[in-house]
Amino acid sequence: MNKVAILGIAVLIIIIASATYRFFEQRKQRISDDNAPVTLYMVEVIDKKEIAVNERRSRENDVTGPEITHYYQVTFRLTTDDRKDLVLKIDKSAYQNIELEMKGRLFMQGSRFIKFETDMPSNEQK
Repeated sequence: MNKVAILGIAVLIIIIASATYRFFEQRKQRISDDNAPVTLYMVEVIDKKEIAVNERRSRENDVTGPEITHYYQVTFRLTTDDRKDLVLKIDKSAYQNIELEMKGRLFMQGSRFIKFETDMPSNEQK
């Protein structure tokens, strides 16, 4: 075999090994989140972002035009003594109900966002 073929096979093995490792790490995290108890944190919303992402390849954009998708990111600050920040990706409906400087309860299961509840009445939020 020539050197190019051996190099190609080595690169293919590395790609397959890294993809397999990533798959099993994600599976392990999902199982860990499923088995974790739901935890309550007292938090304050300090930042929220709607981030546009183009998940298509450049050729797909040339054929049908760019399709922009969004993901929603909220930064919560724990109101306990350590004042640690939690940056979470959440769904659109939860994102729309959260306003800056809101204080409330954050429910998480492992590293998974469950819900955010605030004590503010709905007419004071807007």
